[in-house]
Amino acid sequence: MKTVAFLHTADAHISTFDTLFEGADPDVARTHRAHPEWLSEAREAGLTEDLRKRVADILIEQASTADAVLCTCSTIGPIADDVSATHKNVFRIDRPLMEKAADHNGKIIVAICVESTLKPTIDLLSEVFAEKAKTLEPVIARCNAAWPHFWSGEREQFCQIIAAEVKRVYADTDNPGCVVLAQASMAVAAPFLSDLPIPVYGSPDAALETILQSLNTE
Repeated sequence: MKTVAFLHTADAHISTFDTLFEGADPDVARTHRAHPEWLSEAREAGLTEDLRKRVADILIEQASTADAVLCTCSTIGPIADDVSATHKNVFRIDRPLMEKAADHNGKIIVAICVESTLKPTIDLLSEVFAEKAKTLEPVIARCNAAWPHFWSGEREQFCQIIAAEVKRVYADTDNPGCVVLAQASMAVAAPFLSDLPIPVYGSPDAALETILQSLNTE
């Protein structure tokens, strides 16, 4: 039986990914570790060397026993990228998402709820666009007001605030190509944006495709 290990910074992601994998391939076993304090730490002090080491150590430990490891936090995603250089079964959740975005022309609307997500997201998006010899034109939709509703479990309000801000930015953007919901937690807002005439991408579904492909090619 294939095994996927997850590293989260929010407990809510456990049920999200269990549901996704149950629907796609219930024969894949799953293990989860959650460290919500790491997101708070990264927001306050950035990706310090100490934090990088702690995250990397756990990812390497998971990689030694699981067929694939998925880091589901976009803020600490760069650490997963670093680890994946030597542990090819470690994946960063938002890389497949950015690769989908790079298939589009026009400006990329990047929606975030946490400011610490912005730099690693734009850095990764720029890297992927450069690999495809394309010029990135990001437009940022800051949905910070939604974040408290995520932590309090107010899903409807969380989604509504994200959708309202993304639609406002879309209306003010010339030649938009697609919308990127940069954080895994934001994917639930995609149905609230179904009336937009451009694609809206969330990271969990894109990462699911990549993980399953990696398991099937081993």
